[in-house]
Amino acid sequence: MFSGKTTELLRRLDEYPCGKALAFKHVIDTRYSASAIVSHGGKASPSIVVADADDIERHVTDKLEMVAIDEAHFFDPSLVDVVARLAERGLDIVLTSLQPDSWGRTFPVAERMLAIADEPIVTTATCARCGAVADRTQRLTPIIDGQMVVEPDNYEPRCRNCWQPPREPPS
Repeated sequence: MFSGKTTELLRRLDEYPCGKALAFKHVIDTRYSASAIVSHGGKASPSIVVADADDIERHVTDKLEMVAIDEAHFFDPSLVDVVARLAERGLDIVLTSLQPDSWGRTFPVAERMLAIADEPIVTTATCARCGAVADRTQRLTPIIDGQMVVEPDNYEPRCRNCWQPPREPPS
């Protein structure tokens, strides 16, 4: 979180001519916009909102060269198979994902994506407490009814020393 993942995804989207790239986001991600991928800095790109990974494949046509997927950790593990099939068709795939979750555990889909990635890029943020390199996400508000997707000010980047897992058990 706050490490520039989405900014880099949007930069790469801009490298493709109009009509040659599609951006996707998961339906549960309504932060900043329900229908666009938006960086913390306010840069945005329209996106197709999907409920599951198979929905992505349904939108991909032969004229495309690139598929961008923001916040891949929101998807179920079938995303890995979808991405593999799209890559076999010759498409460039760029995706973002948190890693690890607020409890310090890996997201299964992100872990599998990292294993098949051609060019994994790991970004880090600056710890909101001490200024060190932050590779963790600190949840700042209670988890109510299992709701994990909340506004960005409910999280902050933390280094390993300043990070504390939430008290609530993950659902």
